Amino acid sequence: MKLIIPVYDNKLIAEGFNKTTNVCIFDPEASDAETCCFIPWRTIIPPGSKITKQMKEMGIAAVLTSQIQLLALNLFVENGIQVYKSNGTDLTQNLLLYKQNKLHPFTVTDAMESSNLCSGTCDSCTSDESNCKE
Repeated sequence: MKLIIPVYDNKLIAEGFNKTTNVCIFDPEASDAETCCFIPWRTIIPPGSKITKQMKEMGIAAVLTSQIQLLALNLFVENGIQVYKSNGTDLTQNLLLYKQNKLHPFTVTDAMESSNLCSGTCDSCTSDESNCKE
């Protein structure tokens, strides 16, 4: 199952897709499972596209992030995409934990805590699948 991760400098996990321009796509079942494919976020999921549909078409079944808004969490989960909470921001460490099944799914409580970090405002969501104008 492929995993998508918002990243900074191809080594740190970002707080979300709205906080960075690049993502890592990681396939733990690939022959080169030690590496990530780093690509600009908007080249694979253009603004206005249905994010969950695009992800499924690419074989992405999970998201790994350090923070997520409740609406985004619900959007992913309702569309069959698992969302995992990173353990810190070190990408390499978190990929290892993911391969070892040691990362935990984001919970509603976790997402509510993330919302509290930004006062619950949605200032960057551009998905046409939600009513949130993040």
